Amino acid sequence: MAFLDSVPIRERAIVENSLETIFFPQGTLIIEQGDQGNGCYIIDEGRVRIEFDTGETDTDIVLNYLEPGMVMGEFSLLDQQPRSANAIAHTDVKVRWLSTTQFQNLCEQHPRIGMTLLTALCKNLIGIVRQTNRQLAEYMAVDTTFKSVDDMLNRATAAQQEFASWPEDRVDALLKDLAQTIADAAEELAEITVRVSGMGVIEHKVDKIRFACFNVFDVLADQTASGLLCFRETEKITEIASPMGVVFGVIPITNPVPTMIFKALICLKGRNSLIMSCHRKGLDVGNRAGEIMQAVLKRHGAPLSLIQWIRERTSRKLTNAFMRHKDVSFILATGGPSIVKAAYSSGTPSIGVGAGNAPVLICKDADPDTAAETVISSKSFDNGIICGSENNLVVDAAVEKAFVTALENHGAAVLSPKEINQLTQHIFDQKTGRLSREVIGQTSQSIARKAGIQRSYLIRLIVVPLHKDLVLGQYGQEKLAPILSLFTVNSEEQGIALCRRILNREGKGHTAIIHTHDRDLSQRFGLAMPASRILVNCPGSQGCIGLGNGLIPSLTLGCGTLGGTSTTENVNYKNVINIKRIAYALSL
Repeated sequence: MAFLDSVPIRERAIVENSLETIFFPQGTLIIEQGDQGNGCYIIDEGRVRIEFDTGETDTDIVLNYLEPGMVMGEFSLLDQQPRSANAIAHTDVKVRWLSTTQFQNLCEQHPRIGMTLLTALCKNLIGIVRQTNRQLAEYMAVDTTFKSVDDMLNRATAAQQEFASWPEDRVDALLKDLAQTIADAAEELAEITVRVSGMGVIEHKVDKIRFACFNVFDVLADQTASGLLCFRETEKITEIASPMGVVFGVIPITNPVPTMIFKALICLKGRNSLIMSCHRKGLDVGNRAGEIMQAVLKRHGAPLSLIQWIRERTSRKLTNAFMRHKDVSFILATGGPSIVKAAYSSGTPSIGVGAGNAPVLICKDADPDTAAETVISSKSFDNGIICGSENNLVVDAAVEKAFVTALENHGAAVLSPKEINQLTQHIFDQKTGRLSREVIGQTSQSIARKAGIQRSYLIRLIVVPLHKDLVLGQYGQEKLAPILSLFTVNSEEQGIALCRRILNREGKGHTAIIHTHDRDLSQRFGLAMPASRILVNCPGSQGCIGLGNGLIPSLTLGCGTLGGTSTTENVNYKNVINIKRIAYALSL
């Protein structure tokens, strides 16, 4: 029954006179989580999506969909507390607004109508509680009986078993074609990615896609990933590689195509099949990339179900069903902390990633000009959304002036105290203290312009000098945008200690960077840092994924137990195979 149906027809006009009709285009944020509630909406036309915002770029949780006749926002109408979730126009929506003031007037002037509305609101709330209880029970019961899930896994299992006997040269030929074909489509896929995500730079996404194709394939080519690997004479051990089976891969919105092709290459190298789940915003580009990959499988006579993906908007319940399904052998979770935690909580063996917040120690022996250009080129790459990019500059006072000058010479806007205040008001969500979603992955020039910050040159990076005592404030967090904090220290010891403090606040286990020519100092820094990757004189965005150094090229970066994950490695094909060992008796 629609909400207003509870009001007798003869009295309905009184209620309708208190309502304001409003139209919302598709995609409009109607109610924002955390806002102070001052009324409710009655839906007349369209569909509204209710989401809980976790504060993570790659994670949001869909709680419900509301249809015509239903009410949204009634919690805050009754208790005057902040909104508990976002309400987004899933289609074009027509609603009627009942403010708290109008509701109170109705109750005072027309007590019977007020009681009728209050009773209807209570029934609506009871219905929501009952639905929530059912959802919770279903989640706790770990329902993996979705027919679509079973069907996909049956196909994936059969495909994997057929593929398991392929010889190495035939697998490599398939992988080479996959890499080349996705690379050939890089411009198209990059354009779709920027359009659907609203983040990043097309040219930089092309570079990342091609890196994930060519650099990752080069590591796989001519390697043995199935059958007999080696015999170790001294230990009399024979090592044998075997597939894991069906791998479930979570794909983030920040790097959808590079992550998809990376996971496809390493999983198929190990003779596994792969099912992928893209972020809701990445469905268009995920569908296109998946279709391209399946066309390559067809060319090589491989089962099409070796690579599958969820083609429509997923849900946490559906994702959970895949993660906990008995036929999923392994999970590769690349995304926000919530989805990684869900993977590790599923009971299925998993590798996840952790949050980045890389500190960058600029030592007194560093070359200021080289270090400045390296930092700017890295943090401005794809508008700063790579998790291993620089986030906090820690600069020795002996080189600070020269380094700041070099930053400005290379296009950085190093802000004054007044400009810092302007930027702070613009870029942070006042309710959460985190970087606003509207700022993530945007150009430094557009961020500066909207904050009223100007320079005579094109701004490539925004640098915010702060006292080191503010390292635990807003600017000391991960910033997936071309924005860097800058803290000054008076010694190497102070610098190392401050970098540790930054990582222990956020980003523990991920990446730390040092610019120095002193090998002993870089080793001391590495020993002290709670990080899996210590980059020396390297750009963070490129260096963390293995470009320009000896790290394994990868788009899934483990953070070890320091970051709540199971490996410190740049994840690669060896992480998705089982290695069996035949042990012979040693002679006495």
